[in-house]
Amino acid sequence: MKNVFIVLLAILCSTATLAQKKERIKGSKTVTVTQKEVGAFDNLEIEDNFEVFLVKGDVEALEVDADDNLHEIVAAEMYGSTLRITTTKNVTNSKKLSVRITYTEKLTNITAKHEVVLNALTSLELDNITVKNLDYSKSYLNVKSKNFSLIMDDKTKAEVNIQADSTAIILSKNADLKALVVTKDAKIDLYQKAAADIEGDATKAKIRLDNNAELDSKKFTIKSLDILAEGYSNCNVLATETISISASGKTEIQLYGTPKIEIKSFTENATLYKKD
Repeated sequence: MKNVFIVLLAILCSTATLAQKKERIKGSKTVTVTQKEVGAFDNLEIEDNFEVFLVKGDVEALEVDADDNLHEIVAAEMYGSTLRITTTKNVTNSKKLSVRITYTEKLTNITAKHEVVLNALTSLELDNITVKNLDYSKSYLNVKSKNFSLIMDDKTKAEVNIQADSTAIILSKNADLKALVVTKDAKIDLYQKAAADIEGDATKAKIRLDNNAELDSKKFTIKSLDILAEGYSNCNVLATETISISASGKTEIQLYGTPKIEIKSFTENATLYKKD
C-alpha cells in the first residue's frame, strides 16, 4: 500500500510539472504596437522576459510593443488592485517584447521577476514605493520618494539613483546593486553573497552583513552609523561623526573617516582596519 501511494504521488508531481510548462513560440520579427485596457492599480507585477518602461500619468494604461504574433500571448490581468502582466507561452526568440506602463500616484509596489528588465523613463516620484527584483530580473531606475524600499533576491541586478527621506535596501542570494543614495535614514541588509556598491550620503544608517556579503561604501558618507557584520562578510564604510560596531566570524571591516568609535561586540576572527 505504501509503495502504491509513493507511485501515485510521483505521477501527480510529474503531471503537475508538465502542466506548468508553457508552449514555446518564436516571434515573427515584424514589430507592431497595440493598447490593452487595464483598470486602476496600486500594485504591479511583471514576469517572463519583458522589457518594461514605466511612465507616470493621470490614468493607468498599457502599451505592448512586440512582434505581431506575440501580442495575443501577453496577458494583463487584474486581481483586485494588482495588475499582473505575464505571457501565456514561452517566448524563445523575438525582435521585441516590451511593454510601456503608465502608472499614477496610487502605485506603491512593483515586482519584477523571471528576467524582466525594468526601466523608468522618468523618475519614480511617489510618496511610498517598494521595488522587488526577483529571479534574474534587472532594474534601472531614478527614484524620488519619502519612503523607498528595494528588495533584491536570486541573481538580480540593479542600478538605482535614490533621493528619499527613508531608504531600505535588502539584498540576498547573489543580488548585485550599484546605487547613488541621498537620504536622511538608511537601512541596508546584505546576505548570501549579495554585493553592493553605494555612493552618496546619509544622516544615519544601519547596516547588516552576513553570509559572504560584500559592501563597497567608502564613498557613501554617513554621519551616524550602526553596523553589524557576521559570517565571512567584507565591507568598507565611511562615517564622519559616530560608528557603533558589532562584528563576529571572519568578517572584515575597513573604516574611513574619523568618527567616535563604539565597539558593542567583537568576537572570533573579525578584523577592523582604520583607513585614511
